[in-house]
Amino acid sequence: MTETAQGATIYVVDDHAASAEALAEHLEDAGYTVRTFPGPEPVLPALREEDVSVVVTDLRMDGMDGIALLRECRRQDPTLPVILVTAHASIARAVEATQAGAFAFVTKPLHLPELLVQVRNAVALRTMSRAATRPEDQEDRIVGRSAALLAALARADRAAGTDMTVLVTGESGTGKELLARRIHRRSKRSGGPFVPVNCGAIPDSLVEAELFGAARGSYTGADRDRMGVIEAAHGGTLFLDEVGELSPAAQVRLLRFLQEGTIRRVGETRDRKVDVRVVAATHRDLHEGGFRPDLYYRLNVIPVELPPLRARGEDVLVLFGMALRLACAQVGRSTPALSGEAIEAMRAWAWPGNVRELLHLADRIAVLCAGEVVGLADLPEELARAGRDPETVALPEGDFDLTGWLEGLEERALRRALARHDDVKAHAARSLGLERTALRYKLKKYGIED
Repeated sequence: MTETAQGATIYVVDDHAASAEALAEHLEDAGYTVRTFPGPEPVLPALREEDVSVVVTDLRMDGMDGIALLRECRRQDPTLPVILVTAHASIARAVEATQAGAFAFVTKPLHLPELLVQVRNAVALRTMSRAATRPEDQEDRIVGRSAALLAALARADRAAGTDMTVLVTGESGTGKELLARRIHRRSKRSGGPFVPVNCGAIPDSLVEAELFGAARGSYTGADRDRMGVIEAAHGGTLFLDEVGELSPAAQVRLLRFLQEGTIRRVGETRDRKVDVRVVAATHRDLHEGGFRPDLYYRLNVIPVELPPLRARGEDVLVLFGMALRLACAQVGRSTPALSGEAIEAMRAWAWPGNVRELLHLADRIAVLCAGEVVGLADLPEELARAGRDPETVALPEGDFDLTGWLEGLEERALRRALARHDDVKAHAARSLGLERTALRYKLKKYGIED
């Protein structure tokens, strides 16, 4: 069962019982919960009683037809995706269905792999819409339900109940400061200050004064006594972002502070006792580049690794849904829906900039997308190209994380193989030249399968 199928209920509406049952069987094999209806009339009352992810309905039925049902469904629940199926396709009816808000318009005879992709995309869109208004996700602004993210959050939450030092690792843009703020809010120090400092943004000549403070006259321009960020965090949490960028001299002084709980301002001779909990973060491997091993072990008491976005499965769409809703609210417009092609492109993309890249994309679409549906033309060219031709791979420009990029390609290949073979793992494994045990390991690695 794919991650998208978990917990999703599909309504199949068709007055031809054999067709409805055949389609329901295929959807159930893919892991969905399915209810069939012999016509549209009982569907609307059922929608009021049950949490439904997608409605798949025939176009031509006695009484209310599929487009009329679509309009009623959308009136009752504007975010509910409806897929129309017909053996009597015409351009006029396709246009009418699109204008009425159909998620997809599929012709018979059905090509089941393509229909399953449409259903999977529709379920993803539904999940995204729900998550955009879920208050528990907005509390800490760390959005997602993938196994990789939940494991990191669980470890961080356990650490929050202690005063132990935490080292958060992860690629740039994965949300390390958000995690640090979450730890602070859930700690007994939540009533104290949270003081963030980007160690890589401080000039080498000022880093010690910035961290530890300085006495008046201790350096050129020091016209008064100055408190450092460590002292400012007294009673609360100090967040040292990009701690790997600290100079060797600053590392020595930071180590002394962690060992003794005291600081000495530059230019002074007396020590000051401070009560501070430290959360540090880095995107670098601190075993390399001259970072002090003794300081590393002092910082790495409780390690928490944030997964890259490409390893978080459907979190991409959930997070994007919330980000797009907030961005559209800021510019005063309604939130557009994602087309199936746009969803596939976002799944295929490796997100080298991680969450930060995704948030910037939401801002861009909120301003530049003129329509009510986000298509490939509204996406950046390299992202749209991944949706149009996922088999075409272009190397990123400039420096990039080769391991992460290759993992992104591997995850994309796994998802495409599963979609092509109706989630039959034996067939997907054979198409990729893998043993089934190897395929299961990789699906678990990327959070594609629970």
